Amino acid sequence: MADGFDWLEPWYPVEDKAICAGLEAQLRLEVSSRHVLYGEAVRLIARRDDTDDALFRLADGRVAEVHMTWSKRTEPDPRWPATGIFASLDDWARDSMLPLHRELSEIS
Repeated sequence: MADGFDWLEPWYPVEDKAICAGLEAQLRLEVSSRHVLYGEAVRLIARRDDTDDALFRLADGRVAEVHMTWSKRTEPDPRWPATGIFASLDDWARDSMLPLHRELSEIS
């Protein structure tokens, strides 16, 4: 995983193998053959505690922030589950996690 990585609320790391396996299976179920993550090897590394968003590491080191639909089927529209791909965990932290954390801190 990302030892020493500074997770900011509302994100938290997931290390439980059963939870990881379950979300990885759900993602495989949801993505269609036209989805950007179709056929990608993914590993769950984190979740948001306030939404259905999950962060997956791809085999090539990129990360994907995914808004899971929790449908019990493959999504026919390749825009779902909604997915943002980042070149690295650091890029994701700078461009997604940190701005979200700042925004939520201002609201509280």
